[in-house]
Amino acid sequence: MKFIYYILVLALLSCEGEKGGDGIVFEKKTAIVLDSVMYKCIETGEIKYTDSLGSWEMYGLFGGCVSECPDFRVEFSKTGYVTKKITNPDGNIYLDKE
Repeated sequence: MKFIYYILVLALLSCEGEKGGDGIVFEKKTAIVLDSVMYKCIETGEIKYTDSLGSWEMYGLFGGCVSECPDFRVEFSKTGYVTKKITNPDGNIYLDKE
């Protein structure tokens, strides 16, 4: 019986998961969708590129047994645009031309 009690307590106290976000990358001035934007999670080193619709999706580190999931930072960059670093991004991203 004690074993079941400990399992139940551990399940209730742990917050295993990860923060993440998604959206579309636009050129700030014209609101044109930007494809082939490189975006990189600083914590994991994972690199991806936006598709032809400007879509992006990224998740940070998986956190377990903590009060809340750890923050993650994403760097968005494309030649001819100012690189932007955002903590816990979620939603549309707007890049300025250089």
